[in-house]
Amino acid sequence: MKTGILATALWLALAAPARADEADDAPSRQAVRSDLWVGPDTDDTEVRKYALGWDVRHDDLGHWWGVKVERADYSGAGWSESEDRAYLSGAGELGGWLWEGDVGGNGHDLLGRASIHSQDERRKEFFVERDVLETRGGVENGWVQTFAGAAIDLPMGERWSATALAGVQDFGVGDNLRSHLRGTVVYALAPEQGLSLQLRTRYYRNSDPYEADYYSPQWYGQALGVLGWRRHVGGYQWSARAGWGRQRSSDEGWKRARLFEVGLQTPRWKNAWLQIDAGYTDTPVPTSSGIGSYAYRYARLQAVLAF
Repeated sequence: MKTGILATALWLALAAPARADEADDAPSRQAVRSDLWVGPDTDDTEVRKYALGWDVRHDDLGHWWGVKVERADYSGAGWSESEDRAYLSGAGELGGWLWEGDVGGNGHDLLGRASIHSQDERRKEFFVERDVLETRGGVENGWVQTFAGAAIDLPMGERWSATALAGVQDFGVGDNLRSHLRGTVVYALAPEQGLSLQLRTRYYRNSDPYEADYYSPQWYGQALGVLGWRRHVGGYQWSARAGWGRQRSSDEGWKRARLFEVGLQTPRWKNAWLQIDAGYTDTPVPTSSGIGSYAYRYARLQAVLAF
């Protein structure tokens, strides 16, 4: 895995400038970007990440490369930790596929994310993510989780479509490997209004459950019915999703599952772009102990200014 990430970093460093040279007819621009993430939960764990980047070359939002620095703050009941990271970042096109990624680290471990996807009707995506396990034990001991997988879109007529995902997750401690399966079926309820009905299903199994201090029953499953809305108004893209369903694990019977998300993307205005996302879920994530009720909230603000 580490060899693959190093190879990706080297490729980004060499390929991105090469692409810039090929686009001689395009104006040479740069950009600054910022990214703020806040994610508290009812287990008293809170994650804050502040990032500032500089695009050495910025053609548009899908074709750029540069560097990024990030500050990550973790805190909980009676503890807090912080670390600084640096990344080589970029996005572009390779053989008709679109890619995007961050490759770097915190001085001790290789961290980042990378994804590449096709642009055909049956969109295929491959991805990998590496980050510190966001629990007290994970932060204090430097455990790094890695999640890798693939997804495919399956069109099924004018109004029906589906997405399937399979992946595997390693938590950087012990021998546990978590196998993921996710599926979504979407019906375009009112296409002209941007309304859709979705059935989202999720299942995972842990090979060695109850390791360390993250939520890891033998298995976990969830099914959600979701009403989605997405509209473009005056160049702004508005979105909202609300879901209700059921969830259970090997340790608990069926109980309620909820989801609520909102988002806003601005049009490109004087070389600036802004995206805001926020959400709530009571689905367990790796920060959860899985005991009693659980809720996770998040907010993210991304901004890009080209010059």
